[in-house]
Amino acid sequence: MTERTGGEVVVEVLAGAGVEVVFGIPSVHNLPIYDAIRRDGRIRAIGVRHEQGAAGAADGYARTTGRLGVCLTSTGPGAANAMGGLLEAWASSSPILHLTGQIDSRFLGKQRGFIHEVPDQLGMLARLSKASYRPPSADATGDTVARAVLEATTGRRGPVSVEIPIDFQYAPTDSDGLARLEDLAMPGGAPDGAEVARAAAVITGSRRPLVWAGGGVVAADAVAEVQRFVRRLGAGLLTSPNGRGVIPESDPACIGNLTWDPDVRALCREADLLVAIGTRFQGPNTENWRMELPARLVQLDIDPAVPGRNYPVQAAVIGDAKHSTAALLDELDRLRAPQVLAEPLWSDHVVAATRSARERLRETLGPQVGLLDALAGAVDPGTVVVKDSTISAYTWGNRLMPVMRPRTSIMPNSFAIGLGLPHALGAAVGSQALPVVLLVGDGGLLISAAELATVASEGLAIVVVVFVDGGYGILRNIQESQYGSREARIGVDLGRPDFCRLAEAFGIRAERVRSVDSYATAVRGALDERAPCLVEVDLDAIGPMKVSYTGTSKPPKP
Repeated sequence: MTERTGGEVVVEVLAGAGVEVVFGIPSVHNLPIYDAIRRDGRIRAIGVRHEQGAAGAADGYARTTGRLGVCLTSTGPGAANAMGGLLEAWASSSPILHLTGQIDSRFLGKQRGFIHEVPDQLGMLARLSKASYRPPSADATGDTVARAVLEATTGRRGPVSVEIPIDFQYAPTDSDGLARLEDLAMPGGAPDGAEVARAAAVITGSRRPLVWAGGGVVAADAVAEVQRFVRRLGAGLLTSPNGRGVIPESDPACIGNLTWDPDVRALCREADLLVAIGTRFQGPNTENWRMELPARLVQLDIDPAVPGRNYPVQAAVIGDAKHSTAALLDELDRLRAPQVLAEPLWSDHVVAATRSARERLRETLGPQVGLLDALAGAVDPGTVVVKDSTISAYTWGNRLMPVMRPRTSIMPNSFAIGLGLPHALGAAVGSQALPVVLLVGDGGLLISAAELATVASEGLAIVVVVFVDGGYGILRNIQESQYGSREARIGVDLGRPDFCRLAEAFGIRAERVRSVDSYATAVRGALDERAPCLVEVDLDAIGPMKVSYTGTSKPPKP
């Protein structure tokens, strides 16, 4: 075997795992890896402007493609800067490999003040990673990175961090770690037959079924199986934000991400069965578990700790969504269950609840409903729409903006602000056929605006739609509502920088709009350009929403 440096072995493992792009920033503590990337030529290195942007871009790439996202940072401050992006990847179960440097192994743990040294960096990374590793020697570098790739992409996916001392990156080694990657091709195991039989027995007694699909369905490529399952039951389909597009939201069976609506809540109370597939029933989607679900609850999840954690279940099937759903379909066939379990009028109830929920939410938007309709009419069904944490996303982007295919709707499941532009950056690299649209508020864009330079330098076809209201709109509304007056505002008014001039400083074409008609024209024109563009939307000129949005957070009850 040809002798290589540790840095070259890292690149060999990444290429062997099918990695085609990494996002990061060069540093004295990762230069051997970057140099190996340059000489090898198989992997594209995209230089971002902040390490949180690197982690966020890797996340956006992973969600759009379903493949491993990779970010490469420096040790110490660089690794710490990536933590916000890793938190979001952890909340969203995104398969991310975070490679970071580390100081010379001779000085580890001695706190002598080596450049970029931080106390217990590995422990810091472990707090927000599915796992974190450091190779014990230079010869173990390849095997450690391969182990991390497997950890990130199997089971319940998530971010995995590897810190590699700089002397290991320069050191010669004759090991490569590629043998461990063969486990990537191993098929997932079949779910337990007894569990499947118990679940099928619960399901066959249902006449008013619902299915709730989460991100686990998309991660397991189980869309076809879940679609068959919904049809077989005659069920209505609820989705978590990550499960949107499992069935096109134009389909009568699809309720979508509307679990907050009172009519959808009533439908859940009327249902006699809920089958949850790849969803954890997180607090924001269930009003912190105050939402009532049917007593007959079947939960399918790859993580054995999830079923029953937030709601009691009558049956659970442990396994990935694809194998588990297929096994349930086979068992229903074996039991000779009817091809449609639901009673004849159940689908009418589903359609009525969905229609009233959408109409009720549209009514709250006032003149800003035109922003929704114009964008919905302009984008292709395959267009990836990324939403930062902003009022326009919370009210209509995450709920009413139609999603027709999986992996075309991205939002921060940690509800962090400012990750929208990094997510869009990664999505644009992963989705090369169509432009990517980003919905972001002025507060969120200011957090990550430096990545406009990355978007421009890479020529990425991203349409940045920035909604300007001069501050942190949700927090401003909460302060005024909770404390009773405009004078209650503190720390939420940000001024009104000229975002068009900012974009133009990076060489990005920009346009400011003050009406729904001009907004519609600007968005269509930007999409047609297939180049970086920014559309600045003056929300004050368009007019306020009919109902001020204050989110879901409320003071805790005594």
